[in-house]
Amino acid sequence: MRERDRAESLTALRRHASAATDRATRALSRAPGVGIARSLRRLWQRHVRAEPDRYQASITFPTAPDRPTVGEIHDWIEALEHAFEGRLDVYARRGSVAVVSDCVAAEQFDGDAFEAVCERIEDGYAGTHSLSHLKKWRRNDGRLVRAHVIVPVKPLFPQEKADESARGRSAAGIGAN
Repeated sequence: MRERDRAESLTALRRHASAATDRATRALSRAPGVGIARSLRRLWQRHVRAEPDRYQASITFPTAPDRPTVGEIHDWIEALEHAFEGRLDVYARRGSVAVVSDCVAAEQFDGDAFEAVCERIEDGYAGTHSLSHLKKWRRNDGRLVRAHVIVPVKPLFPQEKADESARGRSAAGIGAN
């Protein structure tokens, strides 16, 4: 019985210590100047150092007969695993494959390999899609994360049809603007 009582008292002590830490953290975060210091640190990391603490990526690969093959997409995923040291989650969705990486420390991230994969993806979708690459900074667990969101986007007006319609207008005597 004594061991059980001791374990319960340790758990209660941990609970009280955690609650006290949370109260102290909340109180300190309300102190004047703390928010300004955090903002200045974040701005320093983003604009002066330009080096985040961690990196993350989310990439969608549309699949269809006229798009890159599953083998090509698999090769890209393998290269992404190299860039993020194997910390990837791959999801099969209807009409696409999605890859989401964990937040990887800057020391573990291979930026050159990641840029090379992005170029290969852009070349693979060059005929049918344009690559939308959004880079954003965000906070995660008190660390600054550089997140990359990459999505091949099908153009609203495909290039071949736009060229044909422009030729048709000029042949009909209508000037294209």
